[in-house]
Amino acid sequence: MTSMNCVSCGASLEIKNRFSKVFVCEYCGTHLRVKDGGFDIAGKHPKLADFPSIFNVGSTGTILGKPFTALGRMRYKYSNGHYDEWFIDFDGEKAWFTEDEGTFTLYTDLYEAVDIQDINTIRPGQNIMVGDKKVMVKEKGNAVVEGGEGELFFYVEPGSDVVYIDAIAEGKKISVEYTETEVEMFAGRPLLKRDILVN
Repeated sequence: MTSMNCVSCGASLEIKNRFSKVFVCEYCGTHLRVKDGGFDIAGKHPKLADFPSIFNVGSTGTILGKPFTALGRMRYKYSNGHYDEWFIDFDGEKAWFTEDEGTFTLYTDLYEAVDIQDINTIRPGQNIMVGDKKVMVKEKGNAVVEGGEGELFFYVEPGSDVVYIDAIAEGKKISVEYTETEVEMFAGRPLLKRDILVN
């Protein structure tokens, strides 16, 4: 755990996870990039609206019997509503937990900066290559980043457009997120609510 001060409002902040790259100040809403010995301001944005969720920043418990801590979340708005992508410490490792209108997915594998064919040519039902993995596309859609809170593994400017793909590969659930600057692929598994125990 590392203590530093917000460079915007001066509040004392504690970074709990060694993988965190961005911290959203809970006092002033400034998005801060974590660097050796301090922060750089990435931007300042309004706090997220308080929608119901099974987690809060700092929530602890178990997922599939292993301990977790909810460190932070990014919220995305899309045609069916919104979904939250939580950055969690999962038994000492980084992981992502997606909460989407009552469905839950745990992603434990991240592939950064993967290669993908022209996103505009991809259609549901297709088999495509993402990096070195062949995936079958189930859904493709557009979302807008509404904002973030807590500690984050990566930063996407609120208001940014994201193209997302839900797919399956090698028995795992795959999520691909495509922005102007990079493509990331997450691999994991769907969860039932009984798999998640919040203290």
